[in-house]
Amino acid sequence: MKKKIDRYVSDILKKKRHEKGWTQQQLADYCGLKRAFINCLENKEDRLNVHHINIISDAFGCSPKDFLPDEPILEEEIN
Repeated sequence: MKKKIDRYVSDILKKKRHEKGWTQQQLADYCGLKRAFINCLENKEDRLNVHHINIISDAFGCSPKDFLPDEPILEEEIN
C-alpha cells in the first residue's frame, strides 16, 4: 500500500485502537478478523475495504466516515 489515502486510513485505525486501549488481538476478536490482518493494516501492508471499515467502525462506536478525510486526497502511488 503506497497511496496517501491508504496511509491516512491506516493511521486513523491505529489511533482509534490506541485511544480504546485495545491490543490488535482485542480488535481482531471483536471484529471477527485475524490479528495478522490488523497488523498488516496498521503497518500499511494491506488496505481496508468498505466492509472492513464498517465492522471496525462498529467496534469503535464511530461512523465509517470517521476513517475518511474531510477533503479528497488525490495522489498517485509513491515509488
